[in-house]
Amino acid sequence: MLSIACAAQTALPGKLEAESYASMQGVATEATADTGGGANVGWIETNDSMSYSVNPSTSGWYTVQYRVASNGASGQLVLSQNAKDISDAVGVPNTGGWQTWQTISSRVFLNAGPQNLAVFAKGGGFNLNWMNFIAESTSAKLPAIRQNGRYWVDSSGKRVNLRGVNLGNWLQLEFWMMNNSMSTGNGLVNDQCTLEGTLAQRFGNAEKERLMGVYRDSWMTTRDFDLIKGMGMNVVRVPFYFNLVENEYSPYKLRADAWKHLDFAINEAEKRGMYVILDLHGAVGGQAAATEQHDGCVGPAQLWSNAAYRDRTKWLWDKIAERYRGRTAVAAYDLLNEPWGTDATTLANYAYELFNVVRAKDPEHMILLPGHNSGIDAYGNPHTRGLSNVAFWMHFYPGLWGWNEVQGAAKQANMHANWLHCNVNGSGESCDWNARLTGLNTPFLIGEFQPWTLLGSYGGQITRKTYDAYNMYGWAATNWAYKTVSYGGSNGDTNSWGWGMVTNSSNGGGLGSLNVSTASSAQIESYFRSFATQPLVRNESIAYWMNWKPAVGAKIEAEMFTTHSGMRMETTSDAGGGFNVSNVDNNDWMSYPVNVPKAGWYKLQFRVASIYNGGQFALSKNGSDLATVVVPNTGGWQNWQTVTASAYLEAGQQDLAIYARVGGWNMNWWQMDAQ
Repeated sequence: MLSIACAAQTALPGKLEAESYASMQGVATEATADTGGGANVGWIETNDSMSYSVNPSTSGWYTVQYRVASNGASGQLVLSQNAKDISDAVGVPNTGGWQTWQTISSRVFLNAGPQNLAVFAKGGGFNLNWMNFIAESTSAKLPAIRQNGRYWVDSSGKRVNLRGVNLGNWLQLEFWMMNNSMSTGNGLVNDQCTLEGTLAQRFGNAEKERLMGVYRDSWMTTRDFDLIKGMGMNVVRVPFYFNLVENEYSPYKLRADAWKHLDFAINEAEKRGMYVILDLHGAVGGQAAATEQHDGCVGPAQLWSNAAYRDRTKWLWDKIAERYRGRTAVAAYDLLNEPWGTDATTLANYAYELFNVVRAKDPEHMILLPGHNSGIDAYGNPHTRGLSNVAFWMHFYPGLWGWNEVQGAAKQANMHANWLHCNVNGSGESCDWNARLTGLNTPFLIGEFQPWTLLGSYGGQITRKTYDAYNMYGWAATNWAYKTVSYGGSNGDTNSWGWGMVTNSSNGGGLGSLNVSTASSAQIESYFRSFATQPLVRNESIAYWMNWKPAVGAKIEAEMFTTHSGMRMETTSDAGGGFNVSNVDNNDWMSYPVNVPKAGWYKLQFRVASIYNGGQFALSKNGSDLATVVVPNTGGWQNWQTVTASAYLEAGQQDLAIYARVGGWNMNWWQMDAQ
């Protein structure tokens, strides 16, 4: 039975009475016993539907509440538009009777303006009284991120230490991040072009787009943003492919859902007090080296040889800047990811063109000039061009692909420690980059780095130390990556861990394989949806260290200073393992932010080692000594002894420093206990 009624548009957010459909298939209405009276829709069977005319006031995510009643558990409903599902299907429970009512919910992204929505019964056997659409609000605006010399600052001029993660394999697929689990009849799916091309060839462009939307809705959900926040992050870098925004079938036009997923990322991050960096990871035609898959298609970087592709990329950034102008949760625009399919000079010239396109629409947001694999020298100094709110980025992967690569977790840990701290002469490694950026007086982002995957038990602490060291220089940093999954998953053992801070659990979260050349559309959809619900485990070592704070009454690891001058660190053989501070010279110092709960006298303990007599350091605050300690000859650099002192401390948050009056000693930890 098909029925068409005359129904007025319903403004959203708001409640939609189920019987107010504009058209329906197979259902009927009846008087309801639910609160408020009136009528409900009943006799809903599988494949029945009701269509409604609505007018959302704003684009965005909505929570949809359904008022349902059922005498069974077979009901299942979904919102659809133009015969495509636009929400997850939600099961209708057995409420205990046809007039015993219960409210269930799901979520949907709606564009603003008049449109038709349909409620489709994937499983029948339920009644529906009403639907309530609630706009999901964001939290209060985050302070805007701006440039002050070489630092990232907020709108009040306060330095902001951005430490975050990349949302890889979400809006730009990299198939190694899901264990290369997808294949075609020709072998493994090795790039996004192959996947999308196979889906389009088999099912048509419309169904390909729907399936890709299901994947995007599933790889990242609200629980993922909760996990990211819980692991100490305050920014997410969002890699995306050009066809997420531009309609690839009609160039220079936006997709109907162009902003759905970027808006979702920004809204969910902002709710949790996190910023977003928008990263064009794959430009039309590709910008990366020919062998890379992360820009969409393995093959030549056609962006550099095709003027139309470069023009479309300018158009894309024009639209992005127009969309997010004034959105303070967006920390920066990352113009191009790893654009290494051309020479450094060509890249710099084009990046400056993109900068001008963005700046014409958005006068304030930070804009990132992309680093070449040879560095950033081709840009010169952007300030000589009169540019402001501009930054550089590079991707640093020490220990991988031949860059200081060593074997074994301890050697990897010491290699990372050397990279993060100056050589004994005050130069080298990250220090040389700091000198370069200081000379340019320009902020810096380490857009990608990987500090845990080969480090075993040292991984969590090196991850935190990497953020601390980069932030000390004033740099922002986003690791690669938030999540990877594997066939077997993980039991949580952090001594052997992959590239994601989070991965699938071996307890019910195992990953199967998918042949997209033979699987049905329904099977592919089910596979994609599984990413939203598979059990996950996080690397608890990373979570612990990213949230660690020096505290009174507990050991303060000496190497966990937030600022320093001249200090270095190395793996230790002292009880408990980990690292110790080393290579301490006269006048070196290291500082720790500590919250002292109450004023009074405190017993101080310091775990030290030395081959010399006469070492000496002071615990100081604001340049004034609180206690002075002599370091004895312990008989070796790894022969440890605990020395003590006492000091009077004021209450409150404060920076306490250990200042080397006479060097020649190591320190593993120190502790303050109220006397």
